[in-house]
Amino acid sequence: MTAVLTIETPLAKTVAGSSAFAVAEFIGEQVFEVLSGRRAMHEVREHVSREVAGLLLATRLHAAQGPDYRLRSVHACLVTGFAVEACMIVGTRYRVRALVMRVEQDDGHWVCTLLSLV
Repeated sequence: MTAVLTIETPLAKTVAGSSAFAVAEFIGEQVFEVLSGRRAMHEVREHVSREVAGLLLATRLHAAQGPDYRLRSVHACLVTGFAVEACMIVGTRYRVRALVMRVEQDDGHWVCTLLSLV
């Protein structure tokens, strides 16, 4: 189930629909691209907390650098008016991983505050 969330932030212009799913997908794609080495950390710094930034810098999915490794699905739930919890499934035909994250609104920006790679 996806809840509709009205967002009065700059991210609202970027995220079509402004639903929990749209917020999770927008932030999640950026996080996955950093993990897979397709995007630099400084490009997503405003959308991740200091702790998550440290985790992203310390963790790389070297196998995810291949072209077959991609975002498979996003599952998101609005837990409060200012927080979304999500699970993203990433992988290839042969290997699948889950990225679990919490995204919270902070000073007009959506920020990934918790991230776990399963």
